[in-house]
Amino acid sequence: MQTAVIGDEHSDVPVVLPIEAIALDAFRRRHRGDSFWCGLLLGGCGARLADKLYIDRQCHFQHYPAGQHGGEAVCRRRGVGESSADHLYVKGALASSLASHGRAARFSYPDPIGSVLDVALAGGRQFRVHLNGAVQPSWHDGIPILGEGVALEPGTLSRCQYVYRVRLQSEGTQRRVWIGTESLARPTQWVPLAECGWTADGLVTEAAQRIRSQPDAAAPPRARPLPEAVTRLIRGLESAQRSGTVEHVRRLCESSDAFLHKILEPHTRAQAQQALAEARTWLDAHMGYQQGVFADLQQALDDKRAWDVREHYNRATALTRRGASDAERQVLHNARVFLQEKNHQPAPDTEARRREALRRVGRQPRSGAALRRPVTRLERARSQEQAAMARVQRLVSDLEQTHMSSRRREAKLRELQEAVSDADGALTGTLLRRIRRLREEARAADKPAPSPPARPAAAALPEETLVSAAAAVRGALKRAARAQQTLTWAALEEQLGSALPAMTELERQRLVALVDAASKREEPLLSSILAAGDPAMAEAYRLSANLLGGDLPADDREVLRDVIDADVRQTHTFWRHR
Repeated sequence: MQTAVIGDEHSDVPVVLPIEAIALDAFRRRHRGDSFWCGLLLGGCGARLADKLYIDRQCHFQHYPAGQHGGEAVCRRRGVGESSADHLYVKGALASSLASHGRAARFSYPDPIGSVLDVALAGGRQFRVHLNGAVQPSWHDGIPILGEGVALEPGTLSRCQYVYRVRLQSEGTQRRVWIGTESLARPTQWVPLAECGWTADGLVTEAAQRIRSQPDAAAPPRARPLPEAVTRLIRGLESAQRSGTVEHVRRLCESSDAFLHKILEPHTRAQAQQALAEARTWLDAHMGYQQGVFADLQQALDDKRAWDVREHYNRATALTRRGASDAERQVLHNARVFLQEKNHQPAPDTEARRREALRRVGRQPRSGAALRRPVTRLERARSQEQAAMARVQRLVSDLEQTHMSSRRREAKLRELQEAVSDADGALTGTLLRRIRRLREEARAADKPAPSPPARPAAAALPEETLVSAAAAVRGALKRAARAQQTLTWAALEEQLGSALPAMTELERQRLVALVDAASKREEPLLSSILAAGDPAMAEAYRLSANLLGGDLPADDREVLRDVIDADVRQTHTFWRHR
């Protein structure tokens, strides 16, 4: 977990732990003498926390072992990221802003903790801050302040002159609070909370004052609701902009011109024109980006670059999920035909292309159809040493997770001793210091720390979880290969569900290596199916191939494209009738 409170379990003074080791040293000097707690206002258990220093991964807070500093409670805290204390940072910023204007307020934290903050001003005014959409905003008990991601009900900006938004931005170990003024005809204007003012009615920004001062900005009287047809138009425009689809917004704007000529009442016409002006402003900003994406896709098609076609096709499809122009549909159709031909028609020179690509980087193919260069004794020793080194690093990382049963820790330490012997002189000074510290802690510990009820956000997934997930992924990749298809990581997550837990980039790379390590000698790499469909997984493929004897460079994308393209063709051919 990255957040805690300072002082005691009831404190509302938040703190964010830096994730980098060098920043943690400065943090410790700055907070010398402070104590950190899993605060009740964070939804925590009230136990005391310690900061955990890591060199090779993210630093974080952790609970003390049972029996130390009262750490006996079971913690069911859900929010552990840097945003999990945002309600406390907003409270602190509001209190400081009010104090600078000679005012005070009372604050309360209704359930669910972290979602809302209630503010009662000294003059009797009240308002609520919604950090997320867990609680439906109410407009009857004061005007709320909404988080940046909280969706408005359709028509809200047609009835109100403006709406206040709140967001937080990390600055070092602090979270700075910004207030935005959102209106129908203008983009949201953000200013630091410290620059906002206070009146008898509550918070006020310069943007809100300008909107109030405009004679034509008054909200329509409640006694004169807009006609249903106009309300549907405004709601449709707002919904289309939230969906982010250019063609949908374009069609609505074009079809609305004739409708506007039928509106005779001036106030109603002004509301519809204002909504259309906002939609056209949005359209101008987004149309240029979408045109650039389709231009890149067309260029990739013209150049017959399969890798880039896949990458741009995925982006173009996402942008047009609610509609596309005739020209865009034609480009998407051409891209689909091109990719289908690539996937379903393996070229007769597949093996030759792959051998040539691999020859350029000095790697011999795994296929039994290709000749293999004999492995020298020195290369074999180097490979075994590197494998032992990787095993040592994995074991050290596992043992640095202090919450581990005594039996498992003893077994891990014995395994580490064997791995250190195998690695011989390949261990770095940093790794040796970490091993020495683990041995000293093992000798000094009276009793080991028990396993915690919940895994910290920064802790690595257990090896058995990765092995199980790799088996599930391998099965999915085989099915895709038999169907002559490719897969993206997102599609794998949707297909496998809980069998594929959330992973860091390093964990994904480790999983891909496990998938390929299970292949027989004559089998091509199944991870090519994933790398071909999802360019973000190309690095995981490269690392996996190198672990199996390849020598793919990190700085030559063209070579990597050639190898993946040839490998996925061979994979399709190999699994087609199996």
